[in-house]
Amino acid sequence: MGAVLGLCSMASWIPCLCGSAPCLLCRCCPSGNNSTITRVIYALFLLLGVSVACVMLIPGMEEQLKKIPGFCDEGHVNCDVLVGYKAVYRVCFGMAMFFLLFSLLMIKVKSSSDPRASVHNGFWFFKFAIAVAITVGAFFIPEGPFTTGMMALCNFKCEVTKQKQFRLHLQL
Repeated sequence: MGAVLGLCSMASWIPCLCGSAPCLLCRCCPSGNNSTITRVIYALFLLLGVSVACVMLIPGMEEQLKKIPGFCDEGHVNCDVLVGYKAVYRVCFGMAMFFLLFSLLMIKVKSSSDPRASVHNGFWFFKFAIAVAITVGAFFIPEGPFTTGMMALCNFKCEVTKQKQFRLHLQL
């Protein structure tokens, strides 16, 4: 009986996943502004991506995947790509492409009355599905040049960030 009531309670959230941002978090912060709640949800998307990337780095994860019968044994899945730094690059690439896609979609949106603003502030189920699809698609990119290129790009970005922080520290 409790499971049926819980299922009905969760079913009431389904329209909210395709609607606006305040509908999702109205129980937590009823006085929340639409743009503020949208930012919180995008931050949760990013936090979820970082969490998945951290799980990919857990030592012994490949051994745990090999324990699943028929997963890594029969050659269907290369478990080396699903764990370690290569997987982190692919998850972060998928998240970056998701946010790039939506940042390009929002160019020159000045107000909430723009039709693209409703896409920005709602349709969370579809956005989550797109983010997952892009991230899963990143795992199908061939191994060689992608991993090397991502490693070079990340090393360059880290060096630029270190230089900026160093200059900022010198100004203080």
